[in-house]
Formats: sequence, structure tokens, C-alpha cells
Amino acid sequence: MTATATAAMIRRETGDDGICILSFDRPESGANIFDAATIDSLREHLDAIETDASIRGVIVTSAKKSIFIAGADLQTLLRQAQTGELRAFIAEGKRVFNRLAALKVPTVAAIHGACAGGGYEITLACDYRVASSDPATRIGLPETTLGLLPAWGGATRLPRMIGLEAASKVILKGKLHTADEALKIGLVDEVVAPDQLLDAARRKLAQGKREIPSPPHIETQVK
Repeated sequence: MTATATAAMIRRETGDDGICILSFDRPESGANIFDAATIDSLREHLDAIETDASIRGVIVTSAKKSIFIAGADLQTLLRQAQTGELRAFIAEGKRVFNRLAALKVPTVAAIHGACAGGGYEITLACDYRVASSDPATRIGLPETTLGLLPAWGGATRLPRMIGLEAASKVILKGKLHTADEALKIGLVDEVVAPDQLLDAARRKLAQGKREIPSPPHIETQVK
């Protein structure tokens, strides 16, 4: 029997196989975005996952037709910048993403549709990333095109994954890539047909937790 729980912006379903699926599904909207309510919902689900010994793996996905997560809500960012709450919002997002990355069970992001900014950063907090080959799938960190920088781990996790030079190009250019381009760069681990996305994600879970390379050690000399 599948157990289902909903916390505002995200639905959690755990099957008899112990696989937990977190589906982002913003009510009355065709898009998923990150605002304070979404961060709160993710935190609530992580509270439950961390204490559920029956869960063997987690898949992060979207219930929307053409959008995974379109990043942070710009209106929220503007309002919080004006009220002095932006720093706290960014810090809380980082804490929640770090909790996802620290889960003891393997995690996979199953990406279909637009996956931009904070939407891609949450996938970087997962062990693996599988993308749909659908033309609607576009992946990247476009923050620099808005005069911003990735603030939820993208600037640190991506260099560890694909190297500093490649990551710098992705971040500074701010381009959204097709699934095949993302695979070539190393932004995702696999590209599959849309109807095979969850099956591919389950296969990745079977590989277990992933070892992330440590940041490069830079030696300095004092003369």
C-alpha cells in the first residue's frame, strides 16, 4: 500500500518497496517555484523522511507537464530584499538543501521540463540526476543573467561534480541547456524518454549513495 502525505507545495508518496517520491506540485499554478512556503514544505517532508526507517531511497520530481522547478520566485526575492529578510531566506534554503544532501538513503532527481536556478540546485543536492529527453527540458543556472549568483549550493556543488573550469562556464554564461547538452557537460547522469524517467530514477537508486569528490586543495606559499 502506498502512503501519501501532502505539505502545501509538495506531495510525498512511499510505496511498499520503500521508495519515497517527492512530487513538487504548486497548487493552482502551471509552474513550480521556490518561495518560503515551498521551502517550509520541503523541510516538513525531510523531517518525516529522516525518521522513517522504512524508506530506502528518495526520488525528487515534478507533477507539472513542462516544468520541473523554475527557480526562486523573483517577487519573493524582491520583497525580501526590500524588507531585509533576503539573507535569512537564502540561509534557510541552504540549510534545507544540505539536509537533503545529507540523507542516509540514496536520492535521485527525475527532471522533466524547465529546471533552472534553485530548481537545478536542488538536483545538485541529490546523488544522481536523470533528465527527460523532452524538448521542454532545459537545465541550467541562469542567475547571472539577472545579476545574481547561485546561492543554494550551485556555486560549490557543481565545481565538485564537473570541475571548476566547466562549472565556471555554466554559471557565468547562465545558459539553459537541452537534456543532451546537459548530459555532455555533466549536469545530468542520464537522459531517457519521458515515459522511462521514474524507472531510470529507480535504477539509479539501486546504485546506492554517491561519493562526491572533495573540493580541490589549493596550496599557497608565503614568501
